[in-house]
Amino acid sequence: MAGEVHEFTLENGLHLIIKEDHRAPVVVNQVWYKVGGSYELTGKTGLSHMLEHMMFKGTQKYSPGEFSRIMAVNGASENAFTGYDYTAYFQTLEKSRLAISFELEADRMRHLLLSEDEFIKERKVVAEERRVRTEDKPISRTYEHFMATAYQSSPYQNPLVGWMNDIENYTLPDLQAWYQRWYAPNNAIVVVAGDVEPQAVLALAKQYFGSLKSQPIIVPSPSPEIEQLGIKRITVKLQAKIPYFIMGYKVPVLNTWLRKITGKFMP
Repeated sequence: MAGEVHEFTLENGLHLIIKEDHRAPVVVNQVWYKVGGSYELTGKTGLSHMLEHMMFKGTQKYSPGEFSRIMAVNGASENAFTGYDYTAYFQTLEKSRLAISFELEADRMRHLLLSEDEFIKERKVVAEERRVRTEDKPISRTYEHFMATAYQSSPYQNPLVGWMNDIENYTLPDLQAWYQRWYAPNNAIVVVAGDVEPQAVLALAKQYFGSLKSQPIIVPSPSPEIEQLGIKRITVKLQAKIPYFIMGYKVPVLNTWLRKITGKFMP
């Protein structure tokens, strides 16, 4: 039924969410991995974002750039993004092409081929991205300092792209270990929305993702933010045409409030 949401879990732990929308013969496929910037350790910031870039650099089956080339040939638009608690990849394409999206995403979920040459080239790309988007923009750089000041012990103080020193110094083995640790079906959620039939999507998911092996996911120990005892203020001095001011407040999330009044978390 249009608008209805269906959820399934494969035997290997992959979670599948399907939302029907039959208004146009289009489908969106998203693969969300439960890992992001807040999972990273001091000295290794930006690994999740770097791996996002490397996910387009080839597998044992497909050469670098083939993922995007195949998507383009099939009329798809595609991209990816990294957050503090997730890394996600998505494609929008004609509904009959969903199997192609599933095949390629399943392939790079467990069979990414990380080469030294591609890694060195892409590390330079990420470093330049940081220069252009953060270091050369007074507002972005001020916000980065703002977050680093707002949080004292939480990993949310670090930029998603990573600190430049970390970008320039982490190695291919660092990235390989990050990929092997987090990219597994039991740490992923596949979301499909569009002109689809739930049982047909489930069958495709079993066909392409079902054979992938799960692995133990050891979540890092939490690094809760210590209590703030007063107002924090910083002044960032950069060349800019006009002044820029940021003010932020730490507030509880909905689950914190619900736990306080009910004694349990929202499901």
